[in-house]
Amino acid sequence: MNDPGLTVGSKVLVVDDKKENLDILTHILEGEGYEVSFAMEGEKAIQIASVYLPDLILLDVMMPGIDGFETCRRIKVLTDLRDIPIIFVTGKADVSDILRAFQVGAIDYVTKPIRHEELCARVKTHLQLRRLMIIRDELIAQMRQQNIRLEKMSVVNEEKLAQSEKMSHLGELIGELTHELATPLGISTTALSTLSDNTQEISTNIQSDKLSKSKLIKFLDITAENYDIVLSNLNYAIQLINSFKKIVVGEFNPNSSKLELANFLHDILHILRPKLKHMSHQVKVECPENISLNVQAGALSQVLINLINNALIHAFEEKTAGEVTIKACTRADKLHLSVADNGRGIGDENLEHIFDKYFTSKADEGGSGLGLFIVKKIVTESLGGEINCQSSPAGTCFEVIIPLTS
Repeated sequence: MNDPGLTVGSKVLVVDDKKENLDILTHILEGEGYEVSFAMEGEKAIQIASVYLPDLILLDVMMPGIDGFETCRRIKVLTDLRDIPIIFVTGKADVSDILRAFQVGAIDYVTKPIRHEELCARVKTHLQLRRLMIIRDELIAQMRQQNIRLEKMSVVNEEKLAQSEKMSHLGELIGELTHELATPLGISTTALSTLSDNTQEISTNIQSDKLSKSKLIKFLDITAENYDIVLSNLNYAIQLINSFKKIVVGEFNPNSSKLELANFLHDILHILRPKLKHMSHQVKVECPENISLNVQAGALSQVLINLINNALIHAFEEKTAGEVTIKACTRADKLHLSVADNGRGIGDENLEHIFDKYFTSKADEGGSGLGLFIVKKIVTESLGGEINCQSSPAGTCFEVIIPLTS
């Protein structure tokens, strides 16, 4: 993370309506080896950013015309600019202003007067994170391209292809997890920084005998508010990580274990939340609370995630808002688990072939034809069960039947 090679030469756009502030920030940033451009109003900043494509934007809040919040909001709806990290530079440090900054898409903020070391540290940190995310995306893209090439080679061993498919699926989940964690961790860091600044201020007031009742009450209110912000965001991050550990890490464990199905299904839904946030489709779970079973949890999660992804990719091409429903029930000593969508259905000419090896309706889009073949292989060989599919123009339903004990 501290490799200067990740950030040297990075492009920074500074937006401030005061020339003296631009001069100070430009002097500091150029001293760190960054390439700096500037704008003195929001709309001009958007125009420059669209051409200049900076690696990071330092954005003042109070400006003539559109303010920093509106400028940030507009930047974040532009495809070419929305992933650029934005740090607000502001004299407004109220919690409500800080929260508003994060709501419109900022990743951090620094307060005026500018502290040289703090500005450099925050800029460097976010440039490094930005560069690492770009490297991550490039690696994921390379993995996908490599998988497409491998999948087109008929001589490739079936087991290696299946493993490649699994790793591609895991790589995508890991990418989505790291991106989703950035927001709660960033908000928590900022809230803790605010707490530290306010604690220092109250300590100074105590030492100089200037602590009034009103200042103490304000300090306690700010402290309580920031603690709530930190706790809620860290709890979300912990829940996301725990779900990831249970589901994804479990895919590498071939041993059977007892699991509570309702909790297990909600964990799967939780790790898919980053993907679903970018879609208008919904995934819901209908499962009694009292179902437990001994099963290879990793194998079962891989089957369910593949079936859900299959529905999201194939079922809703003509729908803006589809629905996938996961249902569970027990009959005798077996679990009946279904994944159903209300999409366009599968044509009769394709339905009888969907579990065939290499069969795909999206060959021209890089489809491998291995997804459902692997799902059936896992269900029959690892879970000791069976899978079937029914489809109509009103939607498709996959049903997985496995023993409650293995």
